[in-house]
Amino acid sequence: MRRVFLVLVLSIFVASVLVGGPAWFEEFKKAHPNLDDEALRKELAKTYANAKPGEKFAIGYITWGLAQEYLMICWQAVEQACRQLGLEFIGAVAETDAAWIETTENMIAAGAKAIIYNCPSAAVMPELVRICNENKVFMATFFGYTGDFLPGDFGPYWVLDNTPMSDEQTYFPVMILMEKMRQNGKTKLLHHQASKTVATVSTVYINLGVFMAWKNYPEIQLLGHQYGEWTYEGGRKAALASLAIRKDYEGLWGANDSQTMGALRALEEHGLKIGPFTASRDMEYSTALEIMKGNFLCTSGFDIPYFAGRMVPMLYDMCVGEWYPLPEEMIQAPRLTVYGRLEEIEPLAKAAGIIDHPSFAMADPGEYFDKILAEMKKEKPNYPFDFRLMSLAKCKELGLKYDRHAGAEQFGIKHLGRFDYYYPVLSPRFGGSFEAFRAHVKALHEYFLDFSWADTWEEAEEYAKRFPPELKIEPVW
Repeated sequence: MRRVFLVLVLSIFVASVLVGGPAWFEEFKKAHPNLDDEALRKELAKTYANAKPGEKFAIGYITWGLAQEYLMICWQAVEQACRQLGLEFIGAVAETDAAWIETTENMIAAGAKAIIYNCPSAAVMPELVRICNENKVFMATFFGYTGDFLPGDFGPYWVLDNTPMSDEQTYFPVMILMEKMRQNGKTKLLHHQASKTVATVSTVYINLGVFMAWKNYPEIQLLGHQYGEWTYEGGRKAALASLAIRKDYEGLWGANDSQTMGALRALEEHGLKIGPFTASRDMEYSTALEIMKGNFLCTSGFDIPYFAGRMVPMLYDMCVGEWYPLPEEMIQAPRLTVYGRLEEIEPLAKAAGIIDHPSFAMADPGEYFDKILAEMKKEKPNYPFDFRLMSLAKCKELGLKYDRHAGAEQFGIKHLGRFDYYYPVLSPRFGGSFEAFRAHVKALHEYFLDFSWADTWEEAEEYAKRFPPELKIEPVW
């Protein structure tokens, strides 16, 4: 019964925002006429603030698990950021729909003024937002939106979603991988998808990125299409299922590092050693080690500690009334870097024609591992970021200078990644149109949640004739 209610609530809310942006925001603008963007932002911040500058309060953090290195690093970084800003950290794992709701209620009862959700259940998102709106508690999500709902849709307190444009994050490593396969006369690429139920917005972006790259290498066969469910064990299961079908794979693409490492180990245990022709996305601890050994070609990273930790200063600023995003700024995405042995991936990137792409960057995995990722295994990890510097309010309180990169330069790591973010809705791809972005994501869920519709490029080309014009398939971000 509760699930039916949530679906009805979702339908009503989405219908109210499909035209003209979030209804509450349009009403707010009408009530505050003749304000430019900056004045409007200040009025929003003042209206929805729920704490005082300098006040010590709790930030909640709820994640769907800790079995993935990405998830562990996010937890550590959010906890570090809370500590640096003098805030209380409350962390929890939620493995069921009921747990997401119950944990949210418990954190609010414990005094949380804002809650960060990592891969929340889409089924309960409307209910989570309702609870937070009623209690005037800010929400930020990682991988939290779908084609049916976006930040701001349900009211003023779901203020941020921080999700990589995973098609961008996929396109570049797949181009490098396919170029290496072409140069070595290999065509059989084992393709593992992510998940149909968890972080589906990333699943569909990733599959789009594979499609974008594939059209440049039509000789490649894309095989398998198993789901690795984001985790090491899920990747192992996907590999074993793939081996039950055939055993002549020559390369491996996996939706993220954790599941790809699991798949790679399972393949190796069965005599298939294709690590040098393996790529994925995230830049996790274990993958970096394999790259340095030459047993993994490349991965694309989004600076996970920075990605996660920066939510805390942004939320702090909203809680104390210092800053509030306009709707087109509520959807955020990290800048990306490809990591691989530079002596190998640089010539491959040149041959693939991506070396001068404005979104492409690459860096050395060894130094990144030593200075950043190695912290993950320490008893008290301390990533090289000062997240106070990303808070406008905290900089005012302490007399610090604001730094969008959280001190990356002063810590000597600026050259190792991007440590930055952008607003996808404002990119050339969508031209500032919230509804163009929404339509694209909705179409992605319709056509790319399952990529088993093509093993050959000829099949993919035929299938692509169904794509609507709102589905953006060019590599522009």
